[in-house]
Amino acid sequence: MASGPSKRFTIVASVAISIIAFGLWQIYDLVMYYISPPILVIYILFLAIPSIIIAIFFLFTKLTRSTLEKQGFRKPTTIKALKCVLLSVGFIVIYVLIYMFPAITTGNYSYQALSANPLIVMHRVASAILFGLATESVFRGFVFRNLVRNHGFFTSLYSSSLLFVLYQISIRDLIGVSLDQAVIYAFTNVFPTFAAGLFLGFFFYKIGRSLLGPVIFSATVRFFLDPYPILSSPSPPWWMALTLEAVSFVVLIFIVDSVVKEPQYLRRRYGLGD
Repeated sequence: MASGPSKRFTIVASVAISIIAFGLWQIYDLVMYYISPPILVIYILFLAIPSIIIAIFFLFTKLTRSTLEKQGFRKPTTIKALKCVLLSVGFIVIYVLIYMFPAITTGNYSYQALSANPLIVMHRVASAILFGLATESVFRGFVFRNLVRNHGFFTSLYSSSLLFVLYQISIRDLIGVSLDQAVIYAFTNVFPTFAAGLFLGFFFYKIGRSLLGPVIFSATVRFFLDPYPILSSPSPPWWMALTLEAVSFVVLIFIVDSVVKEPQYLRRRYGLGD
């Protein structure tokens, strides 16, 4: 029987695929910073990056002698697929309601309708799906799944979330910023992304290491937020935004732990209970 990849190899492969994904976006950001190509070229390049990352994920899956099914491209095993879809939609609603709670309760929010241009709508849908597949395939399906086999649940969850944070950082946004601005960037971008990584990794584990739930959540959130939020409010103080995002992901982790019950032997294996 063929043995799986060594502990060292899983670490090297996980870091390598994360750095490659990070590097691709930095190249794109810097090109956009110094060059102003036609809008159609921007659209194509923007969709090309996550497509390349997905292709790299397929390549690394082969290099680690694994399969797409083992890396998360399968139905949930601890919950029915339809229930997983509905739960993911519910998580999105809860996330939005908590984050937007001050604006919703005061009525101080705005609604931005989608463009009537079908090309723009198609691009938004395609980018949401590709981004969801790319980020969740790499950081949950590959990094978290490979690390957890040899390095423990919490170590793998924290490590995959930290690499997810690195992937989301834009060097272009940090060019020329002051120390105070860098600190605010950390509180408003780095910490919330880390919290999101913890939730998505835990969600991935709870539904039997399936990417269905995390991809739906990531893709839908991106669809409603990028390139501009459909529902928005005046920018709250950074400490309020951080608190609301942290609370939302803590609530989501608590709900998924309460609703989805994995086998007890898995909880014992990963140190999550007796």
